Parts: sequence; structure tokens; C-alpha cells
Amino acid sequence: MSAQEKLDMRVDRPEVTETRELRLLYGTYADILFVLLPFAVVGMFKLWNVGLEPFLLSYDLSLAAAVLGGLAVVKFLLGMLVDPTMAKHREWITFLVAGTFFLILAPSLLFSVLVMLSEEPPKWVMFIQPLLVVLGVTAYSSAVLASNRLRKDVEQRIFDEDVA
Repeated sequence: MSAQEKLDMRVDRPEVTETRELRLLYGTYADILFVLLPFAVVGMFKLWNVGLEPFLLSYDLSLAAAVLGGLAVVKFLLGMLVDPTMAKHREWITFLVAGTFFLILAPSLLFSVLVMLSEEPPKWVMFIQPLLVVLGVTAYSSAVLASNRLRKDVEQRIFDEDVA
């Protein structure tokens, strides 16, 4: 296959790129929904039995945020480890992993343990736990998109080197 044929195959038309990114986004949100499904079922059961405030003061939301944060860390690391050419982005990925640990995993696990051990958690926990879940969803979505974009940049550079 000639370099021109490769180039013709690799031309990113806007509609193809948009469709590819939209599929990736749908797949990412499907992952998030499947991960959150057991927590949603338990949450609905608790809401039905005890109401909103006791549910928000329980540890379930922090645990869900920790799971999503852990998935984000794994996705960041897989993005770097699967493709050896991604090693040039290791500082950036390390920063994202550290940020995920600092902003999501550590607080989520800490809140889970503190809520489980306290007889009556403080009321401000009701506001922090949903925020942690939103941060977990954002981190996982960002991990998938960042890994995909970095991989695409690396593939484009390799292709440009082959054509030149």
C-alpha cells in the first residue's frame, strides 16, 4: 500500500471523527451506568425505606465515587501501558493519576470509613458525597477521552513519520 493510499484512508472527515467520538462517549457513559447500577438500586431501596437525608448521610455515595475514581486511575494507566509510544506522556498521565487519587479516591474512601464509624455524621457530608460522585464520573469520562486523544496524537505522529 502506497503512502498516498494510507493518507487517503487516514483523512479524518469531520462526520467520521464526530461519529467516532460520539460512540466513545456513549460507551463511556454506558460503563458509568453499569458501574452505578448496583448503587442506584441500593440507593432507591434506602430512599424508599428511610428517606433522602439518611441516604445522603450513608456511605454509599462515597463508595460509588471511589469505584469511579479507581476506574479512572486504571483507564489512565492502561492508556499509557497498552501502547509503548504513550510513554512520552507519562508525566501528564502521572499528574492525572495523582490528581484523581488526591481529589477523588482518598476523600471518597476517607468519607466512607468516617461515615461508617460515626454514629451521626455531620450534615455537610450530605453535600460533599454527591460532589464526589460527580467528580468520579468526570474523572472517568476524562480518563477515557484523554487516553483516546493521546493515543490518536501518537498514531498521527507515527503516520506522519511513515509518510515523510
